[in-house]
Amino acid sequence: MIELYLDDLLGFFEKGGLVLYLVFAIALFLWTFLVERYIYVHYTYRKDKKILFEEIKQISQSNKFKDEIKRYLLERSSLKLGSGLEFIKTLIIVCPLVGLLGTVTGMIEVFDVMAITGTSNVKSMANGVSMATIPTMAGMVVALSGILFEKRLELTIKQKKQTLEFEISKAI
Repeated sequence: MIELYLDDLLGFFEKGGLVLYLVFAIALFLWTFLVERYIYVHYTYRKDKKILFEEIKQISQSNKFKDEIKRYLLERSSLKLGSGLEFIKTLIIVCPLVGLLGTVTGMIEVFDVMAITGTSNVKSMANGVSMATIPTMAGMVVALSGILFEKRLELTIKQKKQTLEFEISKAI
């Protein structure tokens, strides 16, 4: 059963050409970074927040630099929360562009077939057309799904930053 799916997947990659492998590699990087950020924001951040408030408890109320310390702690936590978001956004932008590279590569193959055969043989051109459309579609699917999860992550991070700022203001 699994061999059937594996054969279909390998056939899909063969139809898409080398550029599809590149889109797949970018997708793996993108989803690895997205999953890492989700794990940090929803699990590891709680531990970091607990440590942050232990540090806040050590600040005396008479400390004349408590506003600067508050800003520093807030900025440090914000940097940890937002770490990697710009790289994720870059990967999302790159996916459709690499897919378009597949379009260009596939069209070049179509023109090569036309030049070699001297006619517009539909069967020989079909491979180049599929090679042109599959990587573009894959790049768009990866980018669209990445955008959805990245925006949700960004909103969650923004909400956590606002909550943290409010909690720090109450604590200091």
